[in-house]
Amino acid sequence: MTQKNKVTVKIMDRDYTLVSDDSREHMQKVANYVDDKMREIFDGNKKLSTSMIGVLTALNVADEYHKIKSEKEELERRINSPQYELKSARDELDAVVTEFERRSQAYEKMVKEFSKLIDSSSIYETGVSQLRRRMEKLDYDLKQKEENLKKSRDEVLELEKEISSTDMHVGMIDFEEESDE
Repeated sequence: MTQKNKVTVKIMDRDYTLVSDDSREHMQKVANYVDDKMREIFDGNKKLSTSMIGVLTALNVADEYHKIKSEKEELERRINSPQYELKSARDELDAVVTEFERRSQAYEKMVKEFSKLIDSSSIYETGVSQLRRRMEKLDYDLKQKEENLKKSRDEVLELEKEISSTDMHVGMIDFEEESDE
């Protein structure tokens, strides 16, 4: 048989002797907890009797015990339940898949917008290229016309010289004819 431990504790200024298989430290810790709880209730209402304080303390401790016990049972169910683990894993996977799909859609949208920009730039570059060729052709045509205009001016000047020299020659003939008479 195991040896029992014996300890004297003080609760609400009264000594109690406890005997248990538990360690003395454990028994003292439990007694201190009960004393603290009873003093909390006493501090809240100094008119209560010691037995009333004891009953209210027992009710509060029992309430704490049952809440903790329920939480413990729920945690044990969760820990021991493969379905819980599977559900948790599925929930995490669903969250990851949802985030992946959201990012994938955003990526596809960016790719489409980029493609539109590339198409637009290609159209723009084609238009610029066509305008450049047209401008070069117009520039070439303008130079040709300027050359033709220069040639025409030169020809006009030549013709004017010829006409001028012919007019002088004709004028001289006329002058000579008039003096003969």
